[in-house]
Amino acid sequence: MNWGRPNTAGTAIVAILCRAWCRPSPPLDIPDDRLAQSVPLLISSGVGAIAWWRVRQSASPSAAPFWYRRLRAVYRRYAFEAAAYEMEIIRLFHRIRACHVEPILFKGWAAARAYPDPGLRPCGDIDLWVAAGQYRRAEAALAGREDSPYPADLHHDVIARFSEASFEQVYSRSQTVSVRGTEIRIPGPEDHLRILCLHMLKHGISRPFWLLDIAAALESRPKSFNWDLCLGENKRHRQWVLSAIALASRLLGASTAETPVAEVTPRLSNRFCTRVLKQWGAGVQPVPPKLVDEIRGQGWTWETLKAIRQRWPNPIQATVDGRGSLDAFSALPYQFQDCIRRGAKLLRSLTAQSL
Repeated sequence: MNWGRPNTAGTAIVAILCRAWCRPSPPLDIPDDRLAQSVPLLISSGVGAIAWWRVRQSASPSAAPFWYRRLRAVYRRYAFEAAAYEMEIIRLFHRIRACHVEPILFKGWAAARAYPDPGLRPCGDIDLWVAAGQYRRAEAALAGREDSPYPADLHHDVIARFSEASFEQVYSRSQTVSVRGTEIRIPGPEDHLRILCLHMLKHGISRPFWLLDIAAALESRPKSFNWDLCLGENKRHRQWVLSAIALASRLLGASTAETPVAEVTPRLSNRFCTRVLKQWGAGVQPVPPKLVDEIRGQGWTWETLKAIRQRWPNPIQATVDGRGSLDAFSALPYQFQDCIRRGAKLLRSLTAQSL
């Protein structure tokens, strides 16, 4: 991995996560001090449990170093949460079906099925897709769950913006899996891999476990997998999906045998890879408050200008929002375009408030 001036923290994360989803995972050749330094970043990025899965053979439980015990504790917590998460999904499907709505569950739990252990991936929102005609009934079924640790999400910008298939088409290709006697509907493997790729790119590849999801889904796909169905007809979307898969291969060692990724891999630049390493090395940044609220509360001050600078757009996210090529020489045009668009929206909000 020689990509010019490396990001030490980012390259350490890549080394630890490479083929970490496998059973058994390959032996890890990285000094203990580098592992110890990476532990806080691994945990905060949501990959502490799968990092433990990768390094668990490097220390015996009786003589495990502190960093090993921290990662193992994260795995145990994730495993406990995964069981509660699964039960919540089952209750939610019973509840929403009682209102005569049939949802499709994707990302999250559906992505975790490709891992060798349910405690390797963090639990979050429960992402559901329902038919347009069932949306209001689904909302009514979800009312009163505001305090749940696993909120249900029916709003999916990645589907609204990038889906070439209707709900009915994806539903016709979906499959059901039995979980504790309850049938849970998930997308077909082609639709789900495409959704995972586009969702990760839309969010700028800021979380490493999104790329792990793609790697695990790629290697667990059935022999009957239809690549034309997965990639779709839109040339730009096709390039994005193939670039996401090629990135999983280049950074995490995912196998791309018998895939069409070869058509994009030679163009997957070092520049694109180093952007990802830089983000992973910086860790997951907290979501700042809305800028319009800060300006209304403080006015235009030096702190406000600093806040604007801190919101400089993610280069990958800006490129996707601008429908550009991920292998563009520079993301600056898309970042400036994003700033202009958000600046106009900010001015409209401030003007409306002053009227």
